[in-house]
Amino acid sequence: MHRRIVVITLAALLTLTATPAAHGAVQPPSAVTVAQGLPVATSTVTVSQNGRTFTARMVQPTGSAPGSYPVVGFGHGFVQSTSRYASTLAALAASGYIVIAPETQTGLLPNHGALADDLRAAIAWGHRTQPNAHPTLDAVAGHSMGGGAAVLAGSRQPDIDAVATLAAAETRPSSTSAATQLRVPSLFVTGTSDTVVAPSSTRKIFQNAPTPSTWVSITGGYHCGFVDSSAFFGIGCDRGGISRGTQLQLSQRTLISWLDYRLKGAPAFSSPAGTTTESK
Repeated sequence: MHRRIVVITLAALLTLTATPAAHGAVQPPSAVTVAQGLPVATSTVTVSQNGRTFTARMVQPTGSAPGSYPVVGFGHGFVQSTSRYASTLAALAASGYIVIAPETQTGLLPNHGALADDLRAAIAWGHRTQPNAHPTLDAVAGHSMGGGAAVLAGSRQPDIDAVATLAAAETRPSSTSAATQLRVPSLFVTGTSDTVVAPSSTRKIFQNAPTPSTWVSITGGYHCGFVDSSAFFGIGCDRGGISRGTQLQLSQRTLISWLDYRLKGAPAFSSPAGTTTESK
């Protein structure tokens, strides 16, 4: 598989680009610490799994820790590059997760079901090829379209352990309908000021998801506040009552706390100040 290694800090994530390079395993370059967590490395990888082959962005802790880290497949939003989620992927990795984000279905006519299958393949590939990956623990996550695709993936792959979404959108096939088929814990994070995917739309998915399911609303949060920067000069983006930096911090802390609770045995899930939480 072809990879290019980049070691990053959160401050440098917005300038990150990825291109394939030499064949071989991820090398442990001189590492820096992200968000006072584990040092992480980003690479571009070629995923070949379940009859599917595609490019993905992978972010994981550096060094050797065989079998230690759960695998998370992350789905991007409509026409979004995975680079726009660099800080979120790195925050997860710095907290002890191997995160793989397929760079597929980025055009104007995406196939949501195919993105869901790519997420499933990415997780299986991570377990199979990454020495530091936990042999079984995993989750599927995503933003907007990618959040809807995460619900589809979770409904199709019952051995995925958790589904975590940011402003999850309705998809084709329907993520709202697919939520009824989930058999694992699910998380739905939204922003009260989202005018792209209304919280009421995501709410329908949450209501269909079986117990246990958690709803977290970020006060003043908006749709494009879940990405590091807006595409197309901000055309089509909304605005909220808090800064992008504040929203990213809140959403990342929420994701990490919830995943730690569901996958790593943390004693409790705690949502940060500036959010409201509902569980069923």
